[in-house]
Amino acid sequence: MVVLVSDGVSDYAKKLLKADGWIVEMISLLANPNQVRPKSVSQLEFAFVVVYLDADTIVVKSIEDLFKCQKFCANLKHSERLNSGVMVVEPSEAVFNDMMSKVNTLPSYTGGDQGFLNSYYSDFPNAHVFDPNIPEEVLKSRPAPEMERLSTLYNADVGLYMLANKWMVDESELRVIHYTLGPLKPWDWWTSWLLKPVDVWQNVREQLKESLPGTGGGKNPNDELLNKVPAYLGAISVFVCFMAAVVSLGISISIVPRQVMPWTGLLLMYEWTFSIFFLSFGAF
Repeated sequence: MVVLVSDGVSDYAKKLLKADGWIVEMISLLANPNQVRPKSVSQLEFAFVVVYLDADTIVVKSIEDLFKCQKFCANLKHSERLNSGVMVVEPSEAVFNDMMSKVNTLPSYTGGDQGFLNSYYSDFPNAHVFDPNIPEEVLKSRPAPEMERLSTLYNADVGLYMLANKWMVDESELRVIHYTLGPLKPWDWWTSWLLKPVDVWQNVREQLKESLPGTGGGKNPNDELLNKVPAYLGAISVFVCFMAAVVSLGISISIVPRQVMPWTGLLLMYEWTFSIFFLSFGAF
């Protein structure tokens, strides 16, 4: 597997990627009129076919059949627009040069690579759906399509999962899950409490072997403070916080006169509860 990294990636991160078995390819950021980073997978001519995955995706089932896509494959999202988080690309210097010649003229609704690709492949919504089960002899007997659409199985959007609290396809058949929601990425601790599909990502993280000292189970060796904190301290802190809140509320109810005006009572309750909680839990 190949990972494309720019100058913004630290030396330690590159060392960790190599230790995990990645082939690290350094790339230079391309000049872009919208000041974003267009992907340059079209330049990877050492490969016959490239399956590109965003860093916020996770493969949950084999995607080897994607290598049967012959030129360009991607997935349509909420409307007639392709999503560039999962793509299959046949590297071509000619295509790359053609893109660069049009990057200043074609509009980009996102201001980035995804918007540009939608303009470049303007007929993509009319492309046929990619079928990995077509026999090899049939593929060889016909011209390779310029573009094909991937099904939701190869780019399952957690944003769509949230709308119905379930996947629109058979969950056991999913190949790639894409965590598209900006402030809810799977590596952020709070996301696990809000999105059930993050459990898949966390399970993989916990099973990671130690490739460099202190990295087993997805841990960061730089988090020395967290490593020194006893495991039971978190449970104690939660209990003390809960009890402080209950006690603060009880004291406030007993202090605030019952006959005051509703808004006055609410304001006094808020002030007394907050003050008492701050003093009691702060002391802990």
